Amino acid sequence: MRASFGKLFWWYNALMSAKKRKRRKIRPSILISLEVLAALILVAAGLMIFRKKQPEQQADVQKETAADTKKQESLPLKTPEPEPEEYSASLFMLGDALVQINNSEYARQADGSYDWHPMMDGITGLAADYDLSFYNQECILGGDELGITPFPHFNCPQSFGDYMISKGFNLVSTANNHSLDKGAAGVEGSDAYWKAHPEIVTNGIFTSQEDHDASIIHEINGIRYAFTAWTYDMNGNLCPEGRGYMVNQYRGYENELLDTVRRADQEADFVIVSMHWGTEYTHNPDEEQLRLAQQLADAGADLIIGNHAHNIQPVEWLNDGKTLCFYALGNLINGQDFPDYTTYDDVNTGMGASLVLNKTVMPDGTVTTSISDVRIDLLYTWTNNYETFGSVWYSDLNDSIFPGYQGFYQSLIDNVVHAYDDSFTIGFN
Repeated sequence: MRASFGKLFWWYNALMSAKKRKRRKIRPSILISLEVLAALILVAAGLMIFRKKQPEQQADVQKETAADTKKQESLPLKTPEPEPEEYSASLFMLGDALVQINNSEYARQADGSYDWHPMMDGITGLAADYDLSFYNQECILGGDELGITPFPHFNCPQSFGDYMISKGFNLVSTANNHSLDKGAAGVEGSDAYWKAHPEIVTNGIFTSQEDHDASIIHEINGIRYAFTAWTYDMNGNLCPEGRGYMVNQYRGYENELLDTVRRADQEADFVIVSMHWGTEYTHNPDEEQLRLAQQLADAGADLIIGNHAHNIQPVEWLNDGKTLCFYALGNLINGQDFPDYTTYDDVNTGMGASLVLNKTVMPDGTVTTSISDVRIDLLYTWTNNYETFGSVWYSDLNDSIFPGYQGFYQSLIDNVVHAYDDSFTIGFN
């Protein structure tokens, strides 16, 4: 390569020397030809140099790439950072299923069966959209053979329970002031009914000490929740001798109630407490409700679902947003007519609510929980002379059913639902 390149330059120099010596003697055309030839020689020389260096440069690049690859291979692989694990479960809730004898008569068919759909479908359809759906079975499902009886000793057709299960309700309180309306036989009949539906979580009445003491911890969507239900008393009725376990009664047993919540808080991500409490036919929580709500929150309750007032009552966050308390959801269905105690529209307006239970497990095992997306709306039970009944959300009402319902609805939202906290979203959409 060097020899060839030297020869090219020798020829080039020779041409240039000849050009200088003979400039005056060489014709212009020949002179131009010599210049072109000299330029071509230089170009050829440059190409020869470039072609020689190109493989050398490529080889250098390949060597550098190989060295970088080897260096990278020698470095330890980086392990991806673990992500937090997220879990959630949605919950829907309605209040007291206070099925009166007139409700049962309207549902009763000619063949002796019961059809609850016309009366109830207007409000129960939402339940199937949620992971958990709660209500309070106010009238006991003691068994139809005990007789379908009215206040003050309720017994409701067990087909009502079938209907509620079919609509998606799977979390049921059985502790209320009517739990002993049919004595031990009613409790035993109701207990047998619910045990035939093991997919439904219930709490409040029991037929043995073993059942009473059984775990109240359940799981859904990776979330462990505790569910316990209690009542202030049973309308003066007492559990049979030696069977004090039959109903969860908190008056006289508040320490037991609070200890149950404390133990559950050690095991569960969320503790849900159903409380049958308060003064009937009032929109205001009484002193006992306010005191117990705070004690339950301090003991570890995350959600308190109150019932019994047959009027709706306020909703409130306790302990800086740790505990959510519904003081009273009001009636889910009823056939009450007590004008001396309350108004027709108050007793026929109930509350529905939904929320989401959230759980986060950090890579180091730390667990945090929260309640979010709390939504509330009101329902209305209408009747035609207590012979026909129907329940609908206020959004589905019209003036032919309830003249002036818009103003009444807004007053309850402003002065009752939002009385303690106006941050709650109204409406399920």
